[in-house]
Amino acid sequence: MKKIALIILIAIVVSLPSQAQKKRTITHCRVTVYQPMKSQTDDSPLITADGSRIDLGKLKRKEIRWCAISRDLLWLFPKGKPKRILIDGMGVYEVRDTMNERFDHCVDILIHPSDKRRINERKKITIL
Repeated sequence: MKKIALIILIAIVVSLPSQAQKKRTITHCRVTVYQPMKSQTDDSPLITADGSRIDLGKLKRKEIRWCAISRDLLWLFPKGKPKRILIDGMGVYEVRDTMNERFDHCVDILIHPSDKRRINERKKITIL
C-alpha cells in the first residue's frame, strides 16, 4: 500500500509544470531601440509610463536595462508582479514603458542619447 501511495505521489510531482514550462514565449516580436528624447517620446522623456525616472548616468553606464513594449503585449503581465522579459541574444530587460498604440508586437530597448547603435530585427521574447 505504501509503495502505491509513493508511486502516485511521484507521478503527481512529475506531472506538475516546472518553472521553465510556466514561461510564456512570444516569437516574432520586432525589437528596436529608443532614446529618452522628446523627438522619440512624449513631452516628459525622462519619465516612463510606470512613473520611473530615467537616470541618464546609470543608463550610460548600462546599469539599467529597461524597455518599452507595445500595448497589445500588456495582457501578458499580471498586475503587481515584476515585468521582465528575456530577449534572445540580448539579455533580460525590465518593462517600464509602453509604446504608442500604433505599434503591435514590438519591444523598444531604452538606450542613452549618445549611443548611436540601431537595432531593427525580429527576436524571440520570453516572459519571465
